[in-house]
Amino acid sequence: MLVAVLLVVAACAPQVPPPPPTNKIPSKVISEGGMRFLVYGLKFPGTSQDFKMREGEALFWLPLSIVQGVRLSGPELDNYRQAEVVLTSGERFRGELFVGQLIEGTTDVGYWNLSLKEVRSLVMGEE
Repeated sequence: MLVAVLLVVAACAPQVPPPPPTNKIPSKVISEGGMRFLVYGLKFPGTSQDFKMREGEALFWLPLSIVQGVRLSGPELDNYRQAEVVLTSGERFRGELFVGQLIEGTTDVGYWNLSLKEVRSLVMGEE
């Protein structure tokens, strides 16, 4: 009898509504060929999630989490291309971006990847 009473009390207790769904905004990638891709979970394969850049002789790494967008231009030379990087803070960097790696994620048709050598621009989404 006690178990039945506890079950009734538990069933009548107010239930917490589930949290509202989060709106995921995909990253937008445009290839050199003009193809546009909407990519969820955009990242680099492996554990390092940094853009490698150089300016003159100086090398520096920008974490993917602080990058808002990248625009690449010019030809590839020694696995680097001219790039303008916009950070989430609004700061802009100009330099050479290392393009000898892949970016990957998921599109509406499944797993997706593309070499940074083939990217014209990308705008990071919100996830």
